[in-house]
Amino acid sequence: MAATKRTTCEAVPARVALALLTSAGVVVLYILRINMSVAIVAMVDITPSLQDTQNSSLSSTDNNVAYCTVQINVSPKSSTAQREDYLGNYYFNATAVKAETDSNDDLNNKMELTTAQRGLVLGAFFYGYFATNIPGGRLAEMYGTKRVFGGAILIGGILTLFIPLAAKVHYSVLVLLRVLTGLAHGVVYPAMNVMVARWIPPLERPRFMSFAYMSNTVGTVVTMPLCGLIIAWVGWPYVFYFSGGVSLLWVLVWGLLMHDTPQQHPRISPEEMAHILHGLEEETKKEKPSRTPWRSIMTSIPLWATTFAHIGSMFGFNLLLTQLPTYMATILGFSITNNGFLSALPFLAQFLGSTASGLLGDWMLTRKYITVNASRKLFATVSLMLPGLLLVVVGYTGCHATLAVVFLCLGTAGSGAICSGHMANHLDLSPNFAGTIMGVSNTLAFMVSMCVPVIVGAMTPDQTLDQWQRVFWLAAGIYIVNWLIFVVFSSTDIQSWNYEEEEQGGEKEHVKEAAEKLLTTKEAILNDNQNGACKA
Repeated sequence: MAATKRTTCEAVPARVALALLTSAGVVVLYILRINMSVAIVAMVDITPSLQDTQNSSLSSTDNNVAYCTVQINVSPKSSTAQREDYLGNYYFNATAVKAETDSNDDLNNKMELTTAQRGLVLGAFFYGYFATNIPGGRLAEMYGTKRVFGGAILIGGILTLFIPLAAKVHYSVLVLLRVLTGLAHGVVYPAMNVMVARWIPPLERPRFMSFAYMSNTVGTVVTMPLCGLIIAWVGWPYVFYFSGGVSLLWVLVWGLLMHDTPQQHPRISPEEMAHILHGLEEETKKEKPSRTPWRSIMTSIPLWATTFAHIGSMFGFNLLLTQLPTYMATILGFSITNNGFLSALPFLAQFLGSTASGLLGDWMLTRKYITVNASRKLFATVSLMLPGLLLVVVGYTGCHATLAVVFLCLGTAGSGAICSGHMANHLDLSPNFAGTIMGVSNTLAFMVSMCVPVIVGAMTPDQTLDQWQRVFWLAAGIYIVNWLIFVVFSSTDIQSWNYEEEEQGGEKEHVKEAAEKLLTTKEAILNDNQNGACKA
């Protein structure tokens, strides 16, 4: 039995198990983050009265009729009577469907929100998220990734369970819960960097991080259709009950199986322990800087170029993450079930695009077909320019839903190249402070991203196609401007402030040079004295 047990343990190395456990945690993290984006379509009651429906213009979707549904079924040349007849029939059909839906989803669970209030709810997570990115790494260094990562998911899961109750009380309570969830989750990615530094040898880090970190895309792919099905089957409150329950289950498994260092792991094999410690030996031998060079970090032009690229990519990513379900429902007219599946397709394309660009980038670099600097700028161009341009194209596909989804998928596939572009540039600039500068970059990116739902809500009060076209042009402009900044000012050279001696203004070097000069002078004096004595 003992031999069998040992063979089983050795069959799955501890760091492989860690990768799977971390990947599952990132999936849960994104389930808790984006469930609101899908659920809010069903949470908000925007079905109008018949009088409101008849009095509204065809360009407005306040009557709960999707823009493209009206455009396809009603000719612009139709008479007022024909328009009212269509909208009236739509209203009565919607009322019938609504009555059937209400058997599973009580009207008391519905919320009445304006477009701006809906934007506040969707953006609330980011209001808290950006504030804890920088402290997250320090907390993990002090208390361990196990406590910080696990605690973040635990808090987020518990808060999520109370969302249906908060929706009954007031939308401001709902906003508060989402802000607190964002505060908890902001520590996760910096904490993961600490875990990688303690567990994964340098040569294994690219594949570990690409698998674990890109699981956020898997979480998106899973969450959107799953939430759509849950809403269709049992109602929107169960989206949050399910999300909270899954997160608590993961926290239990994480607490039992995760250990902050290989030395703390009770079941790791001696061979794997030796392999990890040998891989980390070179890093542990080096003297690490004693303090963080904040002034040099915040005034580094190459770092700001990388940060601007990060801001551009996160603006576009969060536009899709929080607003794509709404666009598909209010413009393209997909049902809530189809909405979830179709909304997930662009993120599946992003996962595939990231994998492909990573393999292509490694292949070109290992064969020296391209320099590191050229590689970063090439993939930054793909990940920033392609999504920006294709978003504009999506706006002009009109009501051709299939074309819109195809172009969205192509754009997000291109955005997956960020891992081979500007995201990898943090490690190029400063290996010693990669976690810190990632925290700074991520904080600033999410400070901008949290404005996305509010901006979209303000720009699309009537949910018409031309309003969404302006949104896509804005996103494209942000993509392109930040790409240009990165291409012009970025660098792959290790920055001088990566080393403590440079951060201290070269004081140690000056002291060393002064000591050497003093020693040389002393030796010269002694030699002169000795020579003089010999001559005497």
